[in-house]
Amino acid sequence: MHNLFASLLPGRAAAFVVAAGLLAAVGCGPKDEIRSYEVKKSADAPAASAPAEPTPEGPAKVRLLGAIIPVKEGSWFVKFTGPVEAVDAHEKEFDAFVQSIRVSDDARQPPTYTAPPGWKEQPARQMRLVTFAVDASPGAPQVYISTPFGGSLLDNVNRWREEVGLKRVTTAELPTAATELTLGTTKAYRVDARGPGGKGGMMRPPFAGQ
Repeated sequence: MHNLFASLLPGRAAAFVVAAGLLAAVGCGPKDEIRSYEVKKSADAPAASAPAEPTPEGPAKVRLLGAIIPVKEGSWFVKFTGPVEAVDAHEKEFDAFVQSIRVSDDARQPPTYTAPPGWKEQPARQMRLVTFAVDASPGAPQVYISTPFGGSLLDNVNRWREEVGLKRVTTAELPTAATELTLGTTKAYRVDARGPGGKGGMMRPPFAGQ
């Protein structure tokens, strides 16, 4: 039909008519449909989890043994810290030293004590009443009694825990972090903390660094 009609027209007009007929034929076909789908998330699909908060705790490398002895105007602090193995080896000596300490309610009166055999008294240092090296080896861990400082028992225990890289405790958790003991007629508290080691803060009073 198209060819017969085209043969009756001049050349260019015939070509135009044929092309128009082809386009019309194509346009008459079915149109492609664009469809959209809504995919519902399965209830079993795992939700994206938030990154876990970093924790200061980890393998124990440092151990801190301490005693906090409250008096009317502050507290005396006894501190022994170092690598876990080194502190473990002198734990009994530390406990005997603490048990020998006697204090007055008047913080101006220094406590009395008996140093274990083999401990070497060190030169005087700021904010310390006395310092001992637990043996004669180079770099031996030290035990010292600090001059009195203020602060609540909870705050002071938490400062020590942070020094070794442990989480702070609450008032309700305090009995698990500080054990009550009696020195003569004075109530005191023993702290035993092991942790990976803290970041900074080692020079803050009342816990001047080693």
